[in-house]
Amino acid sequence: MTIGIVALLLTDAAGLAIPWALKSVIDSLSSKPQTGALLSMAGLIFFLSCIQAASRFGWRKCLFGPARLIERDLLNHLFRHFLSLDTPFYQTHSVGDMMSRATNDLRAVREFVGLGLLIWVDAVVVIVSALGLMFWIHPVVTFWVLLPLPIVSLLFFNFIKKIGEGHAAVQVHLSKITSQVQENVAGIRTLHTFVQEEHQKKLFDKLNREYIDKNLRVAKLYGIFSPSYIFTLGISALVSLWIGGNATLAGEMTLGEFVAFNGYLLMLSWPMMGLGYVINLGQKGRVAMGRLLEILNAEPLVNDSLVQNDRNFLIRGSVAFKSVTFSYPNANKTSLNDVDLLIPKGQRLGIVGRVGAGKTSLINLILRLYDPESGVVEIDGLPINQIPLDVLRKNVVRVEQEPFLFSMSIRDNIALGDSSADDSQILSVVHSAGLQDDIERLPNGLDTLIGERGVSLSGGQKQRVALARALLAGPKVLILDDAFSALDGDTESQVLTEILSRLDNVTLILVTQKLQTARKMDFIVFMEDGRILEQGTHNELMQTNGKYAHTYRNQELAMDMEITLQ
Repeated sequence: MTIGIVALLLTDAAGLAIPWALKSVIDSLSSKPQTGALLSMAGLIFFLSCIQAASRFGWRKCLFGPARLIERDLLNHLFRHFLSLDTPFYQTHSVGDMMSRATNDLRAVREFVGLGLLIWVDAVVVIVSALGLMFWIHPVVTFWVLLPLPIVSLLFFNFIKKIGEGHAAVQVHLSKITSQVQENVAGIRTLHTFVQEEHQKKLFDKLNREYIDKNLRVAKLYGIFSPSYIFTLGISALVSLWIGGNATLAGEMTLGEFVAFNGYLLMLSWPMMGLGYVINLGQKGRVAMGRLLEILNAEPLVNDSLVQNDRNFLIRGSVAFKSVTFSYPNANKTSLNDVDLLIPKGQRLGIVGRVGAGKTSLINLILRLYDPESGVVEIDGLPINQIPLDVLRKNVVRVEQEPFLFSMSIRDNIALGDSSADDSQILSVVHSAGLQDDIERLPNGLDTLIGERGVSLSGGQKQRVALARALLAGPKVLILDDAFSALDGDTESQVLTEILSRLDNVTLILVTQKLQTARKMDFIVFMEDGRILEQGTHNELMQTNGKYAHTYRNQELAMDMEITLQ
């Protein structure tokens, strides 16, 4: 970019030299110069024009090129930062807003860095140099010519703040539009199901009209601001013709000086217009960079700041909760209250309870998606915040009720857990997840593309692909968070039996509302209102005749009634 600025300065220097050369030519005409002298002057002007052309190419290449590279580096940096941010951040920022900042805002920054920097340097150099040469030619005429220019300063300070506020409103509103488009496309099947297409069209049309209105407000401000520059310069040109013309007639200026003076005055028109444009770009870029910095300055609440162990730390699989209390950010209710729980290595634990009992909150703390308010979560006797996050999450894997699948093949989705896995390993976990028959029915088997979020698969197939992915990762702690909710009873029983036979010496935590499934675990925890209400084996809990036993009998009765009705 330094080379580009030097080339720009060379362009301006050549441009400023041309009126001065014309001055010399015109003034020499009075002495009837030889043809050779005129050709020499013409050659000089041609040479200056060639310098302008070459250096103009240089600054375009060396200023606009780096601006694109800066955009690339910023986008890479922003994407890396997106991946480093944690769950609490994404709960308060929409995907559409993040997309808008990574595209529209980044483009505004790039335009200012490239075009804005160019215009700013060019305008300052040309204005200062042209005014200096005008003073050199005739200070008094220059004074009168500059007299209208303070109007420009008044316009500048009056409009600059309003233009900046207008651009901020436009960028924020553009994020809203991007968010609506993203949500509508992601939820297109739901919109079709509830026949909401027309309603969403009206909402989008309203947002779009508001966006146009906000843009027009900025355009009107800029539309008043920029022509005012030109009008002011027109007055200056009128003053120059009148006072400068009289000075030439009076012999105070030569005809060549008069031509050069007006040449420099005309050269001020582009920088003056450019200043208006660069102010517009600058305000837009400043707002955009501020929005990017909001993201880049955001720090994850969960980080490795207390980590004392290296990446070679080995997790064996025991988990302990010691007096743990936790509530989600900005939540009015405590999700976990003084929870104590020990899960030995290799144990198969079932966690049951009603919706909102705190089961998922317990799991989130094991994965360290959040940190507890008080108490401590330990793995293998070590506080979880002292274990590197990448080590923790490679060894503690969760399969969710609604797993996320990427828009690639089934093979690639499964291999996400271990990219080095061969076909035999993938087929092994496919068999354990009960997915083999489904794969055989698909047109391209494991290489079948499943679309965005696995749109071409059923809910049960998605869950089993996610389960195969988790098994391939080879975790020390496997968490099944209602991971069989989309499976029928027979398939669930078959898959769970296969998993239990496969997971030797691996800690298994099964979160479910189906107590028939939970009874197959070594130990069961029944939760209610963020507390562990009952715990023990299935037989022990049935003998205590508490809430677990009551819920189990109700579920058995419901199943019997369903079978009878069938």
